[in-house]
Amino acid sequence: EINYLLKDQESAKKELLSLAVKNAQEKASALALAAGVNLIKINTIDYSWQEIDFSVRMIENLMLQASMTTEQSFSYGANLEPDDIEVSDTVTVIWEIA
Repeated sequence: EINYLLKDQESAKKELLSLAVKNAQEKASALALAAGVNLIKINTIDYSWQEIDFSVRMIENLMLQASMTTEQSFSYGANLEPDDIEVSDTVTVIWEIA
């Protein structure tokens, strides 16, 4: 089994949370504009605190690729390149509006 892990997971978690709140604010601003109200201040922020998996399992991907190919020349050679690590999380932000 070959796994690739993100070296600085704490930094990545902080960036993910920052981007999640920024995304929530952009969406809330668009909704407030459409509704004709203004965002005043944040009342609460709810974060799920779930464990985020920052790894890619290469052998599973290679085995899937091997099972889908009809050629006998498929190799598990040393030329491995990890996939992008995709993560997501949920943050709920509640604003006061006026």
